[in-house]
Amino acid sequence: MASRNKRPTISAAVRAPFLALALAAIPQFALAQPPSAGATHTFRDPIFNGTVFCDTLDAVRAIATAEAPDETYANYYLTTNLRDEPICMAIAPTGVVVEVIPIGIMLKGGQRYQAWAVETDVGGVTAFALYLEPAQYVNA
Repeated sequence: MASRNKRPTISAAVRAPFLALALAAIPQFALAQPPSAGATHTFRDPIFNGTVFCDTLDAVRAIATAEAPDETYANYYLTTNLRDEPICMAIAPTGVVVEVIPIGIMLKGGQRYQAWAVETDVGGVTAFALYLEPAQYVNA
């Protein structure tokens, strides 16, 4: 015997606008964009006094993911490499972008930043820049 209590179905054409509206109401991060590989870029940073450049990718990641990024940066700045230079320092050079590596969201001073490690060639020297852009919520 067939059941008389069938659930009404909503067609896909009717569901689609409701789904789009629901998804648009969810806050999302605006997609910031780092410089592209192969581009020549002058680095300027929104939160440090100059862009943080480090000898290694690991140092950039450590700063970006630290609970206290200023302290982590200061420790790298006070540690020198074989050339007797700081492992990381804040400068604003122009370099050729070799590779861009997403890190995620960096928190600093109550603000959220989209973070990337950008491998660069600055005058024949390879360095890794901590590239940051303010992360913003977007409500569509």
